[in-house]
Amino acid sequence: MSGTPFSLRGRKILITGASSGIGKAAAQLAAELGAVCVINGRDETRLNETLQSLQGDSHAAIAMPLTPDNCKILVQEAVKQAGPLNGYIHCAGIEKTMPFRITELADLHEIMAINLDAFWETTRELLRKKNHEPEKLSVVGITSVTAQYGSAGNAAYAASKGALISLIKSLASEYAGQKIRFNCICPGYTETPMLDNIKRLYKTEEEYREAIVKKHALGLGTPEDIAAAAAYLLSDASRWVTGSVMNVDGGYLM
Repeated sequence: MSGTPFSLRGRKILITGASSGIGKAAAQLAAELGAVCVINGRDETRLNETLQSLQGDSHAAIAMPLTPDNCKILVQEAVKQAGPLNGYIHCAGIEKTMPFRITELADLHEIMAINLDAFWETTRELLRKKNHEPEKLSVVGITSVTAQYGSAGNAAYAASKGALISLIKSLASEYAGQKIRFNCICPGYTETPMLDNIKRLYKTEEEYREAIVKKHALGLGTPEDIAAAAAYLLSDASRWVTGSVMNVDGGYLM
């Protein structure tokens, strides 16, 4: 695999939200493709389970909550463990499903803190010259199709993901001269713990299938589907791709 542009051999990748779901799948695939992964999550037990599942050596786990206040520490510790980084996948995120009329600013700020602010602060620290390899940094933000079509009961979540898309596009423009790439992936509904929370909102299985499953022409996705797109965006195969919004959604947005 090292002889192909899809290889990640020798790359050092920071992945947040890696204790489950998309983050875990992304770490597993990146390691399989040869990367050294520094993974982050707040659940130490589950994060260590991810660590033990990774192929190869020299991977590291940093168990700590991802908040805007500690993102600088996270990047510094990741660089201490692995050396200057080549990639960052922001998989950490939270979601609250509730009608707009009862969604308070505090709810919006809680969601923004993880989905947007933590990405902002982590990226600011990562962009310091000592923390990344020159002209060899690719940043991937996991957003959502809700950012593009809207979603009843998910105003705060959709707003946070829409803001992340705008931020990534702006960063792609600002740092293109330094050959630093920024891209987003917009997943459809995938089989993750977050989807389990949404599923519980429906009274019957048929109601859930009508509202969610049948809207995906290719069916629901898996974390591995999103991980494959992230691996591509981290690799040299996507060296001419920046500022993009990649819909990996089983046809949802059709």
